Amino acid sequence: MAKTDTLKRLSTEIIKNYLIFDPTSNSTKPPHIANGLFRLCTGETCDTKDVHEWIVSERRSNSQNADKILSSADIVEKYQDVLQEGNLENPENIKKFRFLLEEVFNQDNTVYPEYAFSAMTISSHWLVKGRISSEAHIGDFLYGILCKEVNGKRSPAIDLIRKALKNDSDDLTKLINPIIAFPSQEAKRHLDEVEYLSEDEIKWDPCKAKLREGFDRLALNIQHIGEERNTLLVLRRMICFAGFATFAYLTHANNAIYGGINPPIVVDSGGDFDSIKKASEQSYTFAKKAVEDYFVNTIYGIIKSEIASSGDDRACKKWIDEMTIGRSTQEDEIKGAVKSYYNSFCEEGEKPIIALSRALQIALYTFEYRSNSPSDYCRVLGTRCGLIGPKGNRAKIKRYLTNSFTLETITLSILSTEDLENGIELKELSEKAIFAYNLLLGANADEEYSILEGCNIAQATPGDLRGDLSLNAQRLADTYISLGLAKRYADGVTLIGWRL
Repeated sequence: MAKTDTLKRLSTEIIKNYLIFDPTSNSTKPPHIANGLFRLCTGETCDTKDVHEWIVSERRSNSQNADKILSSADIVEKYQDVLQEGNLENPENIKKFRFLLEEVFNQDNTVYPEYAFSAMTISSHWLVKGRISSEAHIGDFLYGILCKEVNGKRSPAIDLIRKALKNDSDDLTKLINPIIAFPSQEAKRHLDEVEYLSEDEIKWDPCKAKLREGFDRLALNIQHIGEERNTLLVLRRMICFAGFATFAYLTHANNAIYGGINPPIVVDSGGDFDSIKKASEQSYTFAKKAVEDYFVNTIYGIIKSEIASSGDDRACKKWIDEMTIGRSTQEDEIKGAVKSYYNSFCEEGEKPIIALSRALQIALYTFEYRSNSPSDYCRVLGTRCGLIGPKGNRAKIKRYLTNSFTLETITLSILSTEDLENGIELKELSEKAIFAYNLLLGANADEEYSILEGCNIAQATPGDLRGDLSLNAQRLADTYISLGLAKRYADGVTLIGWRL
């Protein structure tokens, strides 16, 4: 039996046994996260092939797998039983309706001619399907956080999501109800018992604990402010926060588990403050470096038991020589690269086993994650959950240019229901944001400046960063006021709360 490729083995172990999700593809989008998490919360999957056939229309005639696309005339023939005029329906009218359906249910461009890879914008349980590769097991990771019993209870977010999905009387689901009901609703549903993970199955750490607190507060606040009645908004909020939570764990796990420096999230209000822009860019870069450090530390934890107890230079070189490379044509290239990286780190004064761990991290990024590395995955998650901007590939330098909906959602995960009811000062919100996610809004300038000094970001930022932090907070306060999440009084004090 062939031995497992060493790099693949390390990659698989890190992803399956440590992270739980797979941050190595650029295809993950909100509908994929939603499909994975919603499926686990409900224990239900549905056959959505009929809806898929309607959504993928003649508009895609020039795409790959165009032969799998039904024309509108074919749709009339196949689905005449659900059409008002039956097989006499005008295909041109059907074509226009299909274009509308694509605009509604393919907002993130995740519906392809190939059904197996497609995920739709999910408005109810009828659009949740089986596992898709682009989910990257993020749903499994998040579900573990929600299943954990804290004070004897699982997260209220599970029931909130389940109730929102159960409602199929919303305007979006009504659009496709005749298609769902053909030939019968029950024939398209597959119901399993909802399976909750046992405590032994859930690996817990301080970062997951804070994210769980965030999910719980968000769920309770959604109910408190009455958004529970708008089920589409509930689902949107939960998936927005799910994307942020996954990003936060990927970038903060090294701090939570291995004691590395906690990456700050400098939220840029868009106020055109050069120092804030620079600090936000650097904090995003720092977060990506934290992901690399996480991989180094996790690799160290895996290989330290595989190397002779001495862990000296000779033992490490022997381990490299015994690496199994599944791609025989690349064996010399990969081993040569690992040895070169290893020798360089040793020359810098690293202990041999640490040098080897760092060398293997670079090798993983170089040879295993060619299309998208875990560090680059920060961009995938961040931009698609509205945390990072500017959008588009032309903007090579990203920062925490957070959109208003994401900012509002994160804030609702930080505040308690009492905070929303009574209101708290902006500075107090800033303190809570630091404690929850090391999120820097600028209202507590001295503490936040100190945090940025600890990451060597303040020292490398030109201009009056301390002063601009306060100005940045004022601009964010204006955003909160426009969202109805704050009120500024005559004495200049801004209180954060709901409809104060």
